[in-house]
Amino acid sequence: MTEEKESSIKYFDLKGLEELHAILAERFKEDGKPIPPFSMANEHNIDALIKLPQSSFFGVEQYSTLESKAAIIFFTINKKHIFPNANKRFSVLCLSVFLEANGKELNVSADELTKKALWLAQTTHTHNFDDVKQELGEWIRLNIEDLEK
Repeated sequence: MTEEKESSIKYFDLKGLEELHAILAERFKEDGKPIPPFSMANEHNIDALIKLPQSSFFGVEQYSTLESKAAIIFFTINKKHIFPNANKRFSVLCLSVFLEANGKELNVSADELTKKALWLAQTTHTHNFDDVKQELGEWIRLNIEDLEK
């Protein structure tokens, strides 16, 4: 998490994602739920994860709010299957770290966050992509708060 654009929003870079992956892998090393090595990541989807929250189309930001940027990060990891395993866990970690790096946090229980990750993973092609993104963004907006200092 080092890249910062003029809007002062902090974004993920490759090194930051690798570091978060290492933390997650260490946490679940002896849990019987192995985390595949970062080298097994789908490079195209890692690239999308880095670029999507910052993307613009004809000079207009595609994700203009912190909540919508957080939603596309959560969605991209969870649904694009960046790794052979542990995408839900990585999506939860990255969502939390992205918000924290930008001075925010979700005011939800671990159970609610897990349920949202499971819900997202179970959405299918019959769900409208824009509706899912909008619902995630709204859920984040309703549950986001400033970090306590």
